[in-house]
Amino acid sequence: MEPAEQRVALIELLGRDGHVQRTIDVHGWPLTLGRALDNHVVVDDPHLAAHHARLALDDEGVLRLHALPSHNGVLLAGRPVAGASVVPDAGALLQMGATRLRLRRAGETLAPEAPLPQLARGGLGPAPLFSGAGLLALVLGAHGLSLDPGADYSAWLPVLVGVPAVLSGWCGLWALMSKLFQHRFDFNGHLRIALPWLLALGLADVLWPLLTSAAAAPMLWKLSPAIEGTLLALLVHAHLAHLLPQHRRAVAAAVAAMALAGMGLSTALTWRSTDSLVATPYMSTLPMPALRLAGTVPSAVLVQDMAPLAAGLAERVKQARADDDGDGDGEAND
Repeated sequence: MEPAEQRVALIELLGRDGHVQRTIDVHGWPLTLGRALDNHVVVDDPHLAAHHARLALDDEGVLRLHALPSHNGVLLAGRPVAGASVVPDAGALLQMGATRLRLRRAGETLAPEAPLPQLARGGLGPAPLFSGAGLLALVLGAHGLSLDPGADYSAWLPVLVGVPAVLSGWCGLWALMSKLFQHRFDFNGHLRIALPWLLALGLADVLWPLLTSAAAAPMLWKLSPAIEGTLLALLVHAHLAHLLPQHRRAVAAAVAAMALAGMGLSTALTWRSTDSLVATPYMSTLPMPALRLAGTVPSAVLVQDMAPLAAGLAERVKQARADDDGDGDGEAND
């Protein structure tokens, strides 16, 4: 590395993750870049021409980038260079073949120091700890309600062991990706992300059906899969945004596309099994009457509402018999 007073610029070769892989001091202009050994900057990239680009000052002292004859050309700040283009004073990004370069010039104005993300500091903090305690209490409570009275202590082991194991595996996978893209095993950072979102998912799964049932709102009950799917998509988005903070738009677009595809697939499966876009409201355990906020209805209204079920059930029985007859004919022909 040359002393600062002898350096007019610095070229940084960037890796795929945006980190600097190599730095090259620039002592003066003009400067040529390419694969040939007679260049000032030799780049080992098979997608570069022998002499690919040239940086030089014009008659007015303005630095310009000249794209030399090549198949793949040169991009400056994402735009193709035809002939010569003025190079920005600060942090010019160049793309030549598969190689990304950043040109930093003496006297450039640096952006203010960026604080570290809160997720990258210290321990877990109080909020994630409270979220974790709430999540564990919620899971244990739901599991306890599903057990028979007097169940053996071993019936609690799948929750006490399984939940921490699954959570550790989930955060561990994201931490391995952080090691790949950010060169740090950020387990705590992803754990701080996962705990609040998983608590929100658990609360939505338990409370939303109870609230909509108490309010006698079946249409709102049908939104439960969409709400849980949205929360899961936001959880994945939070992990990816923490993993790739420089690509937030791409992350948001990718997560939105995956969420739409997942909801479409879920809707198709629901249609296949129920002949409806959304599942019929059903709860394995009815909420206590004291929790019901909506008023009661006469028995005659209940009987009237149940009357259409007979026709629907008869149609399904008819369809099932037709399917069975079709299967029987196929076996007989075989």
